[in-house]
Amino acid sequence: MTKVAVTGGIGSGKSYLCKLLADRGIIVYDCDKAAKRLMMESCKIREQLTAVVGNNAYIGGKLNKAVISSFLLKSADNAKKINQIVHPVVAEDFVASNMTWMECALLFSSGFNKLVDKSICVTAPLDVRISRIINRDHISEAKAREWINNQMPQQEMRALSDYEIVNDGTADVNAQLDRILKTIY
Repeated sequence: MTKVAVTGGIGSGKSYLCKLLADRGIIVYDCDKAAKRLMMESCKIREQLTAVVGNNAYIGGKLNKAVISSFLLKSADNAKKINQIVHPVVAEDFVASNMTWMECALLFSSGFNKLVDKSICVTAPLDVRISRIINRDHISEAKAREWINNQMPQQEMRALSDYEIVNDGTADVNAQLDRILKTIY
């Protein structure tokens, strides 16, 4: 069975595409949700995060998201340290799940592209992405731009992917998806 990843920058519409896949009976492994779950469940992650971030990484047995986020955003080196702890466990969990589809914003920077055969990049114009992020997360435009700038550029993700789905609010995403599914299966 062909393994496929859905990727794209924040606000591009990855989750929307995954909903369309679910409507077609294709269940997608969500790497972000898995990472959040595993950061709570995995003793290995808990021990390593505590060693790197400090004893306040977990409070009362629960992940201290504010402390983790603050540590992560302080530097690229800090983000790399957290990713080196979390990504291998998420990769193992994906493989163990026996699922054939994954949603992964950090597909190429995490190396998760090595776990799949094909990749679909969801793209949207910058202004559309910013508007979606602001409306979804109730943050400022400056914060939305900061989040976007912390990710691999959309054009680079697109160049590394096998397929593109344009989700600009006017293009027919369903028709694009159906064409890609015909080539994959």
